[in-house]
Amino acid sequence: MRQARLDFLDEACLNLGSDIEPWSVHFEVRVDGSLDAERVRDAVRQAMAIHPIARARIADWAATDTRYWWHIPDVPGEPTFSIAECASLEDVDKVRSALQSHVPDIRRRGTFEVVLAKSSGGDYLMLNLHHAAGDGMSSYRLMNSIIRNYAGQPDPVPDFDPVTARNVRKLVGARRLVERAVRLRSLLGHLSISSLDPARVAIERGHNEAGYGFHLLKIDRDESARIMSARPDGATVNDLLLAALAVTIRRWNDAHGKRRRRISITMPFNVRPPEWQYEVIGNFASYVTAHIKRGEQSALVAATKAALRRTTTIKTNRTQGVLVDLLAMGTLLPAGIKAGLIAKRPIVGDRAVDTAMLSNLGRLANPDVLGGNAVDVTELWFSPPCTMPMGIGVGAVTVDGEMFLTVRYRHPQFDAAAAQEFSDLFREVLRS
Repeated sequence: MRQARLDFLDEACLNLGSDIEPWSVHFEVRVDGSLDAERVRDAVRQAMAIHPIARARIADWAATDTRYWWHIPDVPGEPTFSIAECASLEDVDKVRSALQSHVPDIRRRGTFEVVLAKSSGGDYLMLNLHHAAGDGMSSYRLMNSIIRNYAGQPDPVPDFDPVTARNVRKLVGARRLVERAVRLRSLLGHLSISSLDPARVAIERGHNEAGYGFHLLKIDRDESARIMSARPDGATVNDLLLAALAVTIRRWNDAHGKRRRRISITMPFNVRPPEWQYEVIGNFASYVTAHIKRGEQSALVAATKAALRRTTTIKTNRTQGVLVDLLAMGTLLPAGIKAGLIAKRPIVGDRAVDTAMLSNLGRLANPDVLGGNAVDVTELWFSPPCTMPMGIGVGAVTVDGEMFLTVRYRHPQFDAAAAQEFSDLFREVLRS
């Protein structure tokens, strides 16, 4: 048995969310064919053996403790794995929502759960990873392990200890006085902007229910190529998606008679080094905010240029490390106080909560062909959690030129029809 401390971002994600708004990371693939359930179960066990945090349990803690600890057994236990028979896509939607509307029992069962949703149009393999254990890229890496082991293919990992590599302060913490000064100015600027309430996405037929709903939006290669070709010079896909989400929210709110305000979008920033940016299960996504001002929200090109300016400043000043620096300051605080500071947001309240979240995993390699019968992965979906009053989180993945966008929403924000209307508007804005 090995013991490892939760890192700073692990602790933050542990204390975010609740039973009503679980902090779960969603990842799934769909295949062109049928998967064998026992082979999937075996592949999940093998993935747990490869990745230490995938087989970890969290140790009990008291409110006065200053640290949280993972207990990592030498041999993985039985995975949390189930099978669901789905007669329709509506059934698949229900399975997806049920899986992501709770967090895995990290005290007793483990850090993730897997559901094999059997469907006549091609099976779905769904993953729920507790955010305290890992970020969006971690969910992709864990799914890749399951797929590779299902296919009997090699699943190599970097030649270093993945447990001790979970040190975000070492990767992006402020190193020099000058850097601390730059980050302090950035933080003060953010606090100044945040003194005014951000826009909130207009609620449409929301209802009081725990958990999440999902709407999936696939953009094929041709359409994706047309959309990407219209980007302003220097803008990335991420800049375009940030801008499109901001313009969508502006138009949605205008149609619902909402007052125009700044739109602030939370963006997880992968701080893994380039040589292992797709490796290691852990939390390496430090959150930053991109503000799109009222005068920048009316058209996609203008909003994309604004997003480019904000993301360039973040990258230049390395301000993706500001959150890590702040969390490091609370290292010695008791667990009870940490939970209150992160989850309850005293003093600043809901002004600290942005309008929406966009988490873009970028261009990913298509998961390997599954099994000896060449069962291909045809779809790949991912989404981050979100909590009210941020009722929407959008996850983006690009594979072989196709873009997969998942609009994840809280039920008090939308019903299923409203989520589709919002998603259709998002696609329309991207096409503009």
